[in-house]
Amino acid sequence: MRPERAPRPSLASVQAALLSRITGQELGLPVVGAASSIRSDARASAEERLAVYAFMYRARLVEALESQFPRLARLLGAEAFADLAARYLALWPSRHPSLREIGRALPPWLATSRSEAPAWEGLASLEWARADVYDLADEPAMTLEALRAFPPERFGELPLTLIAAHRFVEVDRATEALWDALAPDAADLAGAPSPSSEAGPDATLLVWRQEIAVYHRAVDSEECAALVLVAAGSRFGAICEVLSAAHGDEIAAARAFAWLSSWIADGLLAAF
Repeated sequence: MRPERAPRPSLASVQAALLSRITGQELGLPVVGAASSIRSDARASAEERLAVYAFMYRARLVEALESQFPRLARLLGAEAFADLAARYLALWPSRHPSLREIGRALPPWLATSRSEAPAWEGLASLEWARADVYDLADEPAMTLEALRAFPPERFGELPLTLIAAHRFVEVDRATEALWDALAPDAADLAGAPSPSSEAGPDATLLVWRQEIAVYHRAVDSEECAALVLVAAGSRFGAICEVLSAAHGDEIAAARAFAWLSSWIADGLLAAF
């Protein structure tokens, strides 16, 4: 009488076991031993083969994060960045079908886990915002020609809306200098400010995409407040009224028209 064979594991169980071992994630599924489904030979055992896949999976995730945060990676160095990525991914593993989303939670995670280096969070927030707006859908921007064609007597009614491809980023004051010092063509990091020693008052950066290029610049509190109104959908007259209450009509008009000219030149305003 032949001994009874153990039932073969289902394909789904084998796949779940392999995925769990390679990613290091608990999937909450009944699984069989992953190594028992892999053939060993003289070149490598089943466990060694699994280890290769697990290593490559982690390395690919670190590589993806580095592509999204190249300046942060340069600031920390390869080994320290890989260590930071491993700790981040242990708490925020890849759950999305696309690696494009893998870095979304890194800036807020840095805010809570690396409080001794506040500029790290600012630098990461800026890098993520720039990557994020780059992928957003194109939309037509307001042009000078359209502005000139708008009836002058109704200029206060001019509708203003920011393009979707913009972000406001609150950063440490060292962030802009750190960004420049960590540029790919920068010779070395000797001039980079220390995140721990440069902590100070927050600054607001406006990040936006114009055609295929992404830009950022600091905005003062007054322009930032105006841009927030525009982002929600406003009219030129409303911006003038806010400025007039603080500065009087003459200064308000000059500042509002200077902003309008700058916003159009930068491609920040959506076409109406």
